[in-house]
Amino acid sequence: MNRKQLSIAALALAAALTACNSGSKNQTPDGWVIKNEVKDIETIDLEQIAEAIEVIPIATDEPIDDIQGLSGSSNDFIAGNNRWQKFYHIKDGRLVGKLDAVGNGPNEYRLLYKFSYQPDGGLFYGYNNSKGEIMCFQTSPFEFVSKSPINIHPFSMLTLGRDQMLLIANPPLEECKDVEYQELGDGSTMRKIKDSSIVYKFDGQALTKLFRVAKNSSSSVFTRSGNNVLMSLLMPQHTLYRYADDKIEKILTIDYGDMEKPEPETKVETQGDLIMVKTVVNGDYSEGCYHPQLNGSTLAYWHYTVINDKGHNCLAIATPESVRNYEVRIGGLNLNVNPEMIDNGIYTMLIQGDWESKINADEEMSETGKRIIEAMKGNDYNPVILQFKLKI
Repeated sequence: MNRKQLSIAALALAAALTACNSGSKNQTPDGWVIKNEVKDIETIDLEQIAEAIEVIPIATDEPIDDIQGLSGSSNDFIAGNNRWQKFYHIKDGRLVGKLDAVGNGPNEYRLLYKFSYQPDGGLFYGYNNSKGEIMCFQTSPFEFVSKSPINIHPFSMLTLGRDQMLLIANPPLEECKDVEYQELGDGSTMRKIKDSSIVYKFDGQALTKLFRVAKNSSSSVFTRSGNNVLMSLLMPQHTLYRYADDKIEKILTIDYGDMEKPEPETKVETQGDLIMVKTVVNGDYSEGCYHPQLNGSTLAYWHYTVINDKGHNCLAIATPESVRNYEVRIGGLNLNVNPEMIDNGIYTMLIQGDWESKINADEEMSETGKRIIEAMKGNDYNPVILQFKLKI
């Protein structure tokens, strides 16, 4: 799609949103079901759909690993490396602290594969899978505070305050009624819990069940939105809830129709002493409601869609009248926009790697693309922060 076509797509989007918002209610329609079968994915430039675009090179005196996951606010967050071993505290565009307590000793961990940071109070929590406990650290500098054993393995977690958090997990094994065992090549078995998941509240001592989800919800996520929490739960359709003041309110449901993700198939392959467990999903599908933003009766959210074996990270803009799906690009770069966090309307993602490989020589460089390349050039392969707001 050329620049003129991108502009036409952006004008069509703006007209659609203006028409819908001009007559829409201030609140989400009761029983709203978004039917999104992702029949068409449009390509649009970030500058056509976003505003307040910021490009911020992280100021640091030491290298930062490849990042996988952010938690916190737009100007004060924790970034975890792609092995969930090192955690970087980035505040106002500067690295202010690092946690690297990899080990088996007191107050150490092998990895924290789920984590959550609450800037108010400066508390960082991570789930230590090897010891079955949630560890708490004060920032920054990082200092160990406490650890709390739990008998669940959370898929997702969000810190609400000191020793207060939400978790999504399968029930403890002793409470599970639907467990599948599969023989591995070495004579051992692999356990798969098929029970429905549960949303828990944890106070540092005890787990409280808030409600049960209709099926295993390992792709479910929490998003902080002002004083509320938005919960995207797979049950089996994606359902968006609002959590506030210990009350849960259903907001809307996303129906992917024929694009619903089929049940994955687990395959076990052996090569000598090596055992490989692969999860295979056949067919076209869509899943997820990531980083949702609700503005009156307009919902923006990101999802992952597979069509003809090709994956797409998409932005959906949904109103009661229509749904449009976009792959958001940055003109002149080999880069699709796929944010890792949203904080009160501000999306954040980190861009890393070799700046030369990011340039698309066959396309005119956009102003945002120029800013990103210049920031990457002077940042010695450390991440560059990209932040923006959607025009909704």
